Amino acid sequence: MKSQTLCLAIASTLALGACGGGGGSAGSSTSPTPVQTSSLTPITAANSGKAAASGYTASSLIGDSSSSVTGVLTGVSIGGTGMSAAAPVIKLVKRSFGQGGAPLLTGATVNQACAGGGTITVDANLRNPQTLSNGDTMSVTAVNCVEDGDRLNGTLSITIADVSGDLINTTSGAATMDTRFTGFSITSGSETATLNGDMKIALKVTSSTDSSVTISGKSLQATDQKAGATVASLTLADYSLSGSTNGNTTTSSGSFGLSGNANGLGQFAYTVKSIQPFVSVGTDMPGSGSLIVNGNASSVTVTALGAGGVRLDYSAKGDGVVTQTATLSWADFNASL
Repeated sequence: MKSQTLCLAIASTLALGACGGGGGSAGSSTSPTPVQTSSLTPITAANSGKAAASGYTASSLIGDSSSSVTGVLTGVSIGGTGMSAAAPVIKLVKRSFGQGGAPLLTGATVNQACAGGGTITVDANLRNPQTLSNGDTMSVTAVNCVEDGDRLNGTLSITIADVSGDLINTTSGAATMDTRFTGFSITSGSETATLNGDMKIALKVTSSTDSSVTISGKSLQATDQKAGATVASLTLADYSLSGSTNGNTTTSSGSFGLSGNANGLGQFAYTVKSIQPFVSVGTDMPGSGSLIVNGNASSVTVTALGAGGVRLDYSAKGDGVVTQTATLSWADFNASL
């Protein structure tokens, strides 16, 4: 699983600091105070690469969300790889609506088998047991539920709004899924990201290769573990990320507060904002796009150079005057996490 999985993973969803990977335990469900400018951590010349990678990783998760969500809905794999916090929500909602066997019944608890093993338990209040309707509510608890190779555990509560078309049974439609994660873990390979907090997923799909999604929320906490050890505990605050997939082109951008504790950075608090959307074609890294990670009186700007890698422009005073520039390969950039 890519490090993007954790960081909105969130998110990422999530989402979505320096990330690692695999084990899994629930993070705190207490909503922290959103990041304030006065409380930001200084970015130094020495850690500017890690700060830049942390901001990019969280922001770029939405790119995986755009393509993977379309794939979940249509069965067509479009551009990009990796997993997002949004895609498991869509997977579980689709499975709940009879995709795994028994149809949903309002007021009844339904147990269903998952495609790769494990189960989900669904409690729902629905207007139509065959598809999404405005005002529907669902609580889905996954127990070792394996879908497309990802193991899901924990609980989602979802309220449906802004429905048009039929996302469950066709390749077009729209809906907003107001979601809360409670100890919800996503495991892929050796990495596990555990999520707590809120996420609103506004999704529109117009064809098997075209979709757009906006992911937003007040606070999403993510804990990343690998080999039983926690490598990062992160929070996205007051976040909004948007992306679209058109054919094999994925575009993404975002704005959020990012704080927590991560290997190589220690305790930190930054704000992250896109300057130009990141644009990727197929499975390639972005060929264009930029964002800025702001610390206390300091900043670092990340600019995508396609196959040429990524350029990092560090400003020691955060005033736009570049005091250090480095160009890294994508492999070296990602390895700095």
